[in-house]
Amino acid sequence: MSSGKAVTVLERCRATLPYLVVLAAGAYLYYTAENFEFEQSSGRIGPGAWPKLILVLMLASALWGAVSSALQIGKSDAIADADEMETLVRPPEIYPWLVWVAVAATVGYLLILPVLGFFLATIVYAFVLMYLGHYRRFVPAVLLSVAIAFAFMFMFMRVVYVALPVGVAPFDRLSYALMAAMGVH
Repeated sequence: MSSGKAVTVLERCRATLPYLVVLAAGAYLYYTAENFEFEQSSGRIGPGAWPKLILVLMLASALWGAVSSALQIGKSDAIADADEMETLVRPPEIYPWLVWVAVAATVGYLLILPVLGFFLATIVYAFVLMYLGHYRRFVPAVLLSVAIAFAFMFMFMRVVYVALPVGVAPFDRLSYALMAAMGVH
């Protein structure tokens, strides 16, 4: 193995190490949350449920980072150098005004939330944010917006037991129909 490849492998191992540390720490914390002592009551989640949910997300992110860093081992430095040169020659466009438009969209979301209800307002909000992020494929954006709204509604109503705004008539009918489909009474 040439010294250039040895340095590249060493750099990739060094890049993967923080993810492995997070994986180890997350696994330990998950084990700790799994062994919380509490008095079980029927129909209620235990005190370790929320930490475990967050830890699963953290572990998945760390695993993704570790695998993607490790898979970079065989890649050529010439490709990385070409990408770096392209970034220097043509820097990515930055749109600071979009931040303010996103803030305005968030305020608009908060205003339409009591009228349309959580589900419909979240569909509109997610679609607007995707559009602001320059995602212009209409059908996938709509489908993803609906999936996001449904996932959050399910999580808040079935997992966290939070009451969400249902909206005013006629929008409340959709909220009640979705709640009935999810088994929320």
